[in-house]
Amino acid sequence: MRDPCKLSGSEWTLDDLIAIENVCSRHAANYGLDTFPNQLEVITSEQMLDSYISAGLPVNYAHWSFGKHYLIENAKYRSGQNSLAYEIVINTNPCIAFLMEDNSLAMQTLVIPHACFGHNSFSKGNYLFRQWTQPDAILDYMLFARNYIAECEDRYGFDKVEQTLDALHALRDQGLDKYKRPSKLVVINRRRCARRKSWALGSALVATCC
Repeated sequence: MRDPCKLSGSEWTLDDLIAIENVCSRHAANYGLDTFPNQLEVITSEQMLDSYISAGLPVNYAHWSFGKHYLIENAKYRSGQNSLAYEIVINTNPCIAFLMEDNSLAMQTLVIPHACFGHNSFSKGNYLFRQWTQPDAILDYMLFARNYIAECEDRYGFDKVEQTLDALHALRDQGLDKYKRPSKLVVINRRRCARRKSWALGSALVATCC
């Protein structure tokens, strides 16, 4: 592999990316990281924008909001208001890492260990991911969901399915927070109460001794 410090721009080949992945794999094994096999995919900026609006999934159902968000993000990117991610990771088995083709070799050298081994190892070892997710079946399930929604459009009509998806999209960012962390004010008040009790107890002991 060529020295990434001596190159600029997209002056890399697929062999370079594979060599980087192989080197990182050896270091990951030395650190005891448990990862899925990696699958590297090089994509364009347009494909990266498309991944943005579909939650990073390569297979998704059709909905008008995806097109709206694409136009918004594309306008921001073209005007320089927003930049694009250097990579997107899908926590499947194998782990799919989408790498921007505009990345320099130096940037790819930084992105690959972060995506292919950092994200990969963290997700595989996460107990919630292991409990609720089947990494081998994620893409198959997304394909099933897309086909199922298309079948519903044929069976119940496009308008009814669109109304249902609109409602679901409105609720998707809402959730039940079952664990309420105490606010900083509550924590401070608890500490003050504990200190007051400690002082009161100390004063009572002093008075008793005297």
